[in-house]
Amino acid sequence: MKTNELRENIISKLSRSFNIETKIDLDGIKYDFKGLFLEETSKYILTKNLIYDSFSTKETIFYKTLEKSEKVIEKNKFKEYITKNLETLKGNKENQMSSVATFVFVGEKLSKEDVKVIKKFSYHKSFLFGLKGWFNIKLIYIDLETKRILTNQFGKKDINFFKSLIIN
Repeated sequence: MKTNELRENIISKLSRSFNIETKIDLDGIKYDFKGLFLEETSKYILTKNLIYDSFSTKETIFYKTLEKSEKVIEKNKFKEYITKNLETLKGNKENQMSSVATFVFVGEKLSKEDVKVIKKFSYHKSFLFGLKGWFNIKLIYIDLETKRILTNQFGKKDINFFKSLIIN
């Protein structure tokens, strides 16, 4: 499968639930596309004008095809990159509870060191001990040569989704 086919398959599947924007630049790193999913849940008193409780969930997916000379960002630099762009990734709604940013990289076979970095990568941030929300990072790497999918611990739930797109 070619990278263009995979990208179009992913966009096609995600566009049912996500708003897709192409050619995104986030702090100097160019991504092929970004998918944004927002969900808000509210509880009302008598009418919809009287909201007494609400929370929202935000999930963002960044997809990048790596060229031969490009590498996945180093662990410490990637954490700095996320921390620097936290407000953009998390969202700034007052009732924002759960936020997830998924970074999907597609490229050629990785070195053993890069595989370790991806598998061991972890980023979780809690705001006011979780009472004001939390933020997690999923890191996914798709090797098109071997059709292998590598993820960090938090991204393991998405392996089947991406496998189904590679097989088709």
